[in-house]
Amino acid sequence: MSAFGNVLKRQGFLLLLDYEIKKAQRYQNYLSLLSLTFEHLNSLREENSSVSLKTVGNLIKDELRETDVVGHSGTNRLMVMLPYADMAGAHKVRKRLKQILQDYRFDRKRLSVEISEVCFPTHGTTIDDLIRISGST
Repeated sequence: MSAFGNVLKRQGFLLLLDYEIKKAQRYQNYLSLLSLTFEHLNSLREENSSVSLKTVGNLIKDELRETDVVGHSGTNRLMVMLPYADMAGAHKVRKRLKQILQDYRFDRKRLSVEISEVCFPTHGTTIDDLIRISGST
């Protein structure tokens, strides 16, 4: 876990993602990924950053199922893994997260977020394909 509280570090997230992709292949299930890129996240890493970063993680995690996983994917990027979710399900979660993050006021600043979505096996069948297509390299 990290300063976000509910967010895995990149290495742990990728390990779980690899496991879930293999499981989805074996049982022929969908798995979707959301890539959240924050424009002003670095500016929130100042003195009171742990409160703001923890708030972002809690806001995101509160909107997800217990089986969904949030992980770091860079300094201003998070990934959300949605096991058993097809593109329609991922799209609903994406819209909900975007609305919540846009409406919430972070220390008198709005947090700008761009969210992309990809789905296994629709957009790729390997972890590298999905991450590359989502824009989270």
